[in-house]
Amino acid sequence: MRDGTRDTAIALGSRLAVLAFGVAIQSALAWLLGTDGRGSYAVCLIFATVLGIVFTLGADRAGQYFVASGRMGRSEGVKSSLVLLLVGAVAAIVVGRLLMALDLEFFHKAERSSFLISLGIIPFVGLTNAFALYFIGIRRFKWMAVVEVVNIGVHLLATLVLVMGLKLGVNGALFSIIIAGVISSLVSLALLRNEGALESCRRSREGYRELLAYGLRVLVAKLSAVVSMRIGTMLLAFFVVPSEIGLFAAASALAMRVIVVPRSVEKALFSRVAGDERGRPELVAQAARANMLVSGAALALLCVFVVPLVRVLLSKAFLPAVPLTLIIVPGVFVRAATTVFSAYFMGTGRPAVSSVAVGLGTLVNVAVLLVLLPAIGLSGAAWAMTAGYVATGIVFIVTFRRATGQTYGETWLPRRDDVRLLMTLPRMLRRGSGGEGASV
Repeated sequence: MRDGTRDTAIALGSRLAVLAFGVAIQSALAWLLGTDGRGSYAVCLIFATVLGIVFTLGADRAGQYFVASGRMGRSEGVKSSLVLLLVGAVAAIVVGRLLMALDLEFFHKAERSSFLISLGIIPFVGLTNAFALYFIGIRRFKWMAVVEVVNIGVHLLATLVLVMGLKLGVNGALFSIIIAGVISSLVSLALLRNEGALESCRRSREGYRELLAYGLRVLVAKLSAVVSMRIGTMLLAFFVVPSEIGLFAAASALAMRVIVVPRSVEKALFSRVAGDERGRPELVAQAARANMLVSGAALALLCVFVVPLVRVLLSKAFLPAVPLTLIIVPGVFVRAATTVFSAYFMGTGRPAVSSVAVGLGTLVNVAVLLVLLPAIGLSGAAWAMTAGYVATGIVFIVTFRRATGQTYGETWLPRRDDVRLLMTLPRMLRRGSGGEGASV
């Protein structure tokens, strides 16, 4: 993966900054909201996130693919997908408001005002992700990093001002997401304009149809990826009190922070995979091995220091989340090692594979949770999350083997070059960004 090291380093650098700010946000929310408030916040955020993903129909990923592969010009791909995202967001807000009229137990887990505010988050579920994907598609990793850091930095600042300073509680925490989304969107539009991605262009019905066709094929994977991380919290909202929801949400969020490295590598890979006829399977396999090594080490450290981390970052009130975190760790390891395969299948025009893999994992997650939750409580939700991630990983591993012809040993046995790659990343991070999306 030597030719992608610089872009991976830029992506990783931004993700490490996002990780640091994200941990600070989660810590602030835990200390300031407590387990009850953290649970109510999680339920409202899930409500907005799922609606936003369902109704934007994968237009963000579709725009990235068509721009990165050259099937559409920059302006046409970006502007057409933005139109689809905004139309979908309006539809999602309307549907969300109608759902709130239903007397579901889910809507009793937070104040009505909090759910109303969460509707304002919906447009930014698609937009924030889309802007980052566009910059990856045109190989402007530096701008992707800028946008991500601006978003999370503003989010942290707004959280401290609204929750700690103005004492607005859950509503303030939700408002901070909206503020961050508005500011990062304005920055993104300015940068895209400078890159010539917002120039006047002809947009056709056929172009919209092609974007929707691709987006619908990737939608299940996008939705399942989000749901697989939050399905436990979603279902718990129907059965348990907010404090228990808060514990599970904190445990899963703590373990999932390790995914920062695999997602950085996946971002750097996508444009290379999409621009190659074979999808560069050897490069993808090396990325999977690198993710396996780094994530395994990070998760091992988490297991050793999880108790003091929870005490310091989340407060003693969240110590019951420690066993849940340890149960989730094996599933996160499998998910981290195999996440780059999603870039391979999406970049080679086969997003349905990702949809099947992640969709199956979500079904396993739900099935196991419904069986174990009544029997062993919150631990059952944690085991269900791990089972779902393992199922997704198995599908990715087997399908990649069949698609590329590589043996399992060729894909997974570590090599000297893998260690050499890992040794270069810190040096690249220290150098900063010596070029925007270096040509390879």
